[in-house]
Amino acid sequence: MPHKYENMLSPLMVRNRIFKNRLCSSNSLPHFLQGPEPYPADSVRTHLMNRAKSGAAVVTAMGINNFSRNSRVPMEWDVSHFPDYDLYDPNCQNYLLQLADGIHFYDSVACMGTFVGPPSAYPLLETPERAEDVRLRDNPLVSRREFSSYSLYMIEAHRDPSEYDGRTLELIAESYAEQAKILKMLGWDMISIHLAYRGQLPSKFLSPLINKRTDEFGGSLENRAAFGKMIFSEIRKEVGNDFIVECLLSGEEPEGGYNLADCADFLKMIEKDLDIVQLRGPSVDAAHPTGFNPEETPFLHYGEYIKKSGADVLVAVIGGFQNFESCEKAVAQGKTDMISMARSWVSNPDYGRLAYEEREEDLVPCLRCNKCHGRGREDPFVSVCAVNPLIGIEHMMDQIIEEPGAPQKIAVIGGGPAGMKAAMELADRNHRVTLFEAEDELGGAIKHSDYISFKWPLRDFKNYLIRQVEKRDISVEKNRRVTPEEIRKEGFDSVITALGAGPVIPPIPGTGLPHVVSAERAIHDPGSLGDEVVVIGGGEVGVEVAMHLAEKGHKATVLEMRDEIAADSTLIHYRSMFQEAWEALDKFHFKVSVRVGAIEEGRVLYTEKGEEKSIRADSVVISTGMKARSPEAMKFYGSAGRFYMIGDCRKPGALESAMRSAWSTAQRI
Repeated sequence: MPHKYENMLSPLMVRNRIFKNRLCSSNSLPHFLQGPEPYPADSVRTHLMNRAKSGAAVVTAMGINNFSRNSRVPMEWDVSHFPDYDLYDPNCQNYLLQLADGIHFYDSVACMGTFVGPPSAYPLLETPERAEDVRLRDNPLVSRREFSSYSLYMIEAHRDPSEYDGRTLELIAESYAEQAKILKMLGWDMISIHLAYRGQLPSKFLSPLINKRTDEFGGSLENRAAFGKMIFSEIRKEVGNDFIVECLLSGEEPEGGYNLADCADFLKMIEKDLDIVQLRGPSVDAAHPTGFNPEETPFLHYGEYIKKSGADVLVAVIGGFQNFESCEKAVAQGKTDMISMARSWVSNPDYGRLAYEEREEDLVPCLRCNKCHGRGREDPFVSVCAVNPLIGIEHMMDQIIEEPGAPQKIAVIGGGPAGMKAAMELADRNHRVTLFEAEDELGGAIKHSDYISFKWPLRDFKNYLIRQVEKRDISVEKNRRVTPEEIRKEGFDSVITALGAGPVIPPIPGTGLPHVVSAERAIHDPGSLGDEVVVIGGGEVGVEVAMHLAEKGHKATVLEMRDEIAADSTLIHYRSMFQEAWEALDKFHFKVSVRVGAIEEGRVLYTEKGEEKSIRADSVVISTGMKARSPEAMKFYGSAGRFYMIGDCRKPGALESAMRSAWSTAQRI
């Protein structure tokens, strides 16, 4: 009987390697799994091997950053996350061998990705021949580093294209090839060369936005492509015909850069040395689609174009792929040969297994929040996933997970995300669970996603949780505000409180006036608000409320005491798109560094730079934070044999903390 996803799961021969399906794990990593080790840490090896175990045909490690690991950068810079594996140290090579072996154990192809980000350089091993090479000895862009048993030449990687002469470019091409040859020796099957987003030197040469040379390396597309052609030719010469080479490439650039036709022509220039092109967006942030993108897979048309262009390369497309039906359709219709994904493997540790078992309904939707890349400006750098609580601790599962205890009768109070997640996990551990919800629907704090257009990924996740609760043997009692006495009377062994948090009402005169409403009411019933609305509080939620109201036709103005709005939003690969979305709304406005003094009928009084001002307000929305319903939750202590608090009723936080709290509590029962 044909498999439901027979095209997506069909094998593919690439040179002498068999890709077991068309699902690829791209060169990605939750940003801070790797520490300062010059080799893949336990956390990284476990995470990447789990991708292979789940079913990825290709698993790409993100690991060549060429001696940037000892640099010291400000805490708010997103540089230190890039792994930097020392290909030249035999002790580090041992771990690279182990990782390749672990990937091979699951019949997956082991690929190493390059990202020569600042402040790294291109290394070249010193040999007797190179020691005599005047190009290395007298080159101002080349320095020499001595190690205990070898020396490396280091070629600067981040100068303007105009500063490199042809001889130096040849040396850089040799560096790429030397590293590919080492990887092949260490058992790796494939290398992925990063040429996207104008971030690497060869991609800067390719881009007319950056490359302003007028010689043989600038001007025409053929001249701008010459450096890239040199790199891929040198790699192929060193690794031979039994090693796979991939190129990461923006399908097009912003206005003034190369277009999709130029991309196809460049690929035709390097096709004899290249096997796969992975097509990405025009810029780094845009290549990580968020809920502000209405399109599910915004770059699929790149693959369709290149496939029809006649370029003799296999095509992989990245950006937004998750749903099996979409992946299957893209391959079946010939728009791409492979699907490259990153966040799908993060949000779903069993992504491939679910595909083989035809269980799309069990896919955990990715929120596209990009918190796997980092969190807010004031947060420490740590790897998290909003929907997968295992991220960051996969390598510690043996120490963390406890075997289920004897089956218990357990009450979970609160049908929000934490309560639903806890109920699911407890049911899977063979406990008898009753989930109490005071309202007529499950969803709790994330029910607002039903109303806001750009929260559609969160809406998908909410609906996923509800479906998962419904498919399990969980007794759900809605419209029941259960009391401690009732829990005690029904004889539960354990009670878990997931009562969430309530809004903080600031000590501002006038908050009790009838035209002052909560963020929740503003979201659910924007029609009840006046034409001009002031939102007090410009955190992420306040900004989203104002955007929602602006989309509904209200003039919405955010007042924020800090010096920027949405200061708590995800900084990396999210905030810029968040800002683009609010800037596109004519009726969205904001003021920062202001302090609200009072709310009156028809206006809000505030102070800006010491001057008292006012703004018209037909309605006012309060969005100044949340406070835990801890006192209410603690009343349930003693109503059952064991008492637990999870989610926001313990401490208000983001969704990832609620999911981790619910999951970890369930694992201990």
